[in-house]
Amino acid sequence: MEEDFLKNTILPLYFEKEPSITDTLDLCREGGDFRMVYFAEDGERKLVIKHTSNSFTDAERIESWARLIDEYNRLGIYCPRIVPNRLGETAHTYTEGGRKYFIYAEEFSKYPSAEKIGIEKLEGETGRLIYTDDVLRSVGKVAAARLDCCDFRSVYCLLEPYSAEETTDEGTEYAIDFRDFVYKEIPEFRSRMDGLMELFYKNQEELRKVYYELPTSCFQADLNYTNILVDENNSFAGVIDFNLCGREVNLNYAVRAAMWMAYDKRLYNENDEALFYYNEELDEARNAIIINNLKLIGESYEYSEKEREAFPVLFRYMNSFWWEILRELKTVKDDESKVDMLFRWLERQLTRDDIRLP
Repeated sequence: MEEDFLKNTILPLYFEKEPSITDTLDLCREGGDFRMVYFAEDGERKLVIKHTSNSFTDAERIESWARLIDEYNRLGIYCPRIVPNRLGETAHTYTEGGRKYFIYAEEFSKYPSAEKIGIEKLEGETGRLIYTDDVLRSVGKVAAARLDCCDFRSVYCLLEPYSAEETTDEGTEYAIDFRDFVYKEIPEFRSRMDGLMELFYKNQEELRKVYYELPTSCFQADLNYTNILVDENNSFAGVIDFNLCGREVNLNYAVRAAMWMAYDKRLYNENDEALFYYNEELDEARNAIIINNLKLIGESYEYSEKEREAFPVLFRYMNSFWWEILRELKTVKDDESKVDMLFRWLERQLTRDDIRLP
């Protein structure tokens, strides 16, 4: 069915003669997230055609993605552009079974992704990926531009759900999942868990008071190595995949990027398990990397006084419950000593007030 629809409906939107399909990706997920990707070429041009239906895609958003991609290119951050079809549409829309579907296409990238190059080829001596500094500088460029291309939030959003299917923000979701796991699997830690949740909600309310006054821009919002493009020197060239993009608080985006790119082999063992949870010296080394990453973002973005004032509570909120620490808890749940150290790490992060923006 999909193959016939591809040949008779999708491809004719972009090609006069039937092209070759060089690759197909099935990115469909549970919960009604339909995503198929086709790489097509006819000898004159290569396109990446996307056939989608989910809660975060519609024709208006695709138009916004196209505008944001243009802005990124104007800032010197290469992104393959969304191209109109032969009908002049940025996105083609149709309805089937009461559900809307969208078809749009992007230029085939001039550069490979970091994933295709191979992460092992991009690591420096410490394990830091060699393109990291320039990716962080690009975050600063986008923040400084105060882009106004999207009237919807990005997937990085804090303090509110991202999509209609979600009932809470991601930070609260992970905190609740962590709590529920403790209640069920290690109830002897329940009292301490209740104390952690009290601290978490206290930080959340404090953050709400200042968060919506902070500067914003529009960002790509999925800076993993599958979406980062590198040139022939393995230097940062640009990004792809804007389907999770949107308007975002600059400080939230900067802190997330700084945390996620805190690469250092000292912080993890050979099984990619985090060691900094159990060693205060390593934890401080990680924090130093995060602050240096924020400094790199700050080379092209001047943090405001409101951002400096909000940073400590935002850092407490974000540097606590997340999917990584829940994964860690599930790994060490039978080791009471490690669970205790993990809880002490959380208690420290949720109360610390000694870290400031560079």
